[in-house]
Amino acid sequence: MNARPQKLVLALPSKGRLQEQSIAFLNGCGFDVRRVGNGREYVSALVGLDDVEVIYLRPEEIPTRIEQGDAHAGITGEDLYREYGEGEPASSLIMPKLGFGGARLVVAIPQSWVDVSTMSDLDEAAMLFHQRHGRSLRVATKFSRLTRAFFAESGIVEYSLVGSSGATEGAPAAGVADFVVDLTSTGTTLAENHLKEIAGGTVLQTEACLITLLRPALWSERALGALEQFVAQIEARIRATSQLVLRFSIPAKTAAKNKQQLAERYGCVVSSWSEAPGAPDQGRAFMVAYCQRAKLYAAVKFLKSCDAASILVDRGEFIFEGASPAFETLRKMLKHPRSAEPKAAPDH
Repeated sequence: MNARPQKLVLALPSKGRLQEQSIAFLNGCGFDVRRVGNGREYVSALVGLDDVEVIYLRPEEIPTRIEQGDAHAGITGEDLYREYGEGEPASSLIMPKLGFGGARLVVAIPQSWVDVSTMSDLDEAAMLFHQRHGRSLRVATKFSRLTRAFFAESGIVEYSLVGSSGATEGAPAAGVADFVVDLTSTGTTLAENHLKEIAGGTVLQTEACLITLLRPALWSERALGALEQFVAQIEARIRATSQLVLRFSIPAKTAAKNKQQLAERYGCVVSSWSEAPGAPDQGRAFMVAYCQRAKLYAAVKFLKSCDAASILVDRGEFIFEGASPAFETLRKMLKHPRSAEPKAAPDH
C-alpha cells in the first residue's frame, strides 16, 4: 500500500506514552485529533486541517512504513528514526526536536563493576574478560545499529549483541547479558535494576521528531499544502512556548542603537518598529520584540535603563513568521531527491 494520492497521510504512535504525548502536543498546536474508525490500524482526522488522514502504527514501525510509502509523514522518537530509518533513500527527518518524549540512550553496567566508570574502562574490561573467559561481554539492547556505530567510534570491539524484546534493563539480573544499552530519562529504572551509567556512554539524546517521505511521485499538491500548514503551525507553537512578546515605547533618537543592543546582548528579535509623530529628539518609537523566557528579566531591566515605557509582556499562543523552515527544506529535497532505489534493511 502506498500513500494516498490526495490527502496527507500522517502516522502517529499507536500505543504508550509517546502516543499520549503526541496527541496532547498536536492538541496544543491547535489540531484536535479525533478517531473515525477502529481496529488495529484505526484512523483519525485532524480537526482544523481537512486534508489529513491519521493512521496509527507502532512507534518503531513508523520510519519503515514511511520509507515504503504508506504515509507521507510521521511522529516518532529520534532514536527509532536513527535505528530504523536513517540512511534510507526515501525518508528524512525534517523537524528533529518537537519538545516532548525526551530520553537518553546510554551504556549502563552493573553497579558492582566498581573499576569501570568510563568507556575506556569498559574497553579494557571487555578485552580482559575475553582473555580470561574465552568469550565476549554480552550487551542487551533494542538498538543494535546505534550500539554498533557508537562502540565502533569508541574503539570497543570485544562484545556481542543480545537482542531485547522485553525490559532490557533486567537482562543482566536474568543472566542473559552482562550490561545494556538502553533508554533512560531519570535513571530511576536503571538504579532499581542495580545498573549505573558510565562517563562518555551517552549514545544519543533523543526526543520526538517529524519525519517525511522523499518520493515526489507520492506527493500531491493537496498533500503538500496540508503539510505546509501542519509544520508552520507546529513551528509557530514551538516558537510561542519558548519566547515571550515584549511591547514597549522607547525614545526614537536611541531606538536603532537599543534595538541592536537588544539583539546582541539578550538575543531579542524586534519584529515591528514604528515611530510616533514629533520632533526627532522628542518622538518615541513603538516596538514589538520576541524574547527568550530565560532572558526576560535582564531584557526588561535593560529597557528600563533606556527610558522605555509601557513595557508589556505577553505569552503568545502562536508566533508565525515567514516561510516555514521545515517545509522549505522538504520542498528543496523533493526537487532534488536522493536515489529511490531500495537499500538492504539494516541488521537489527
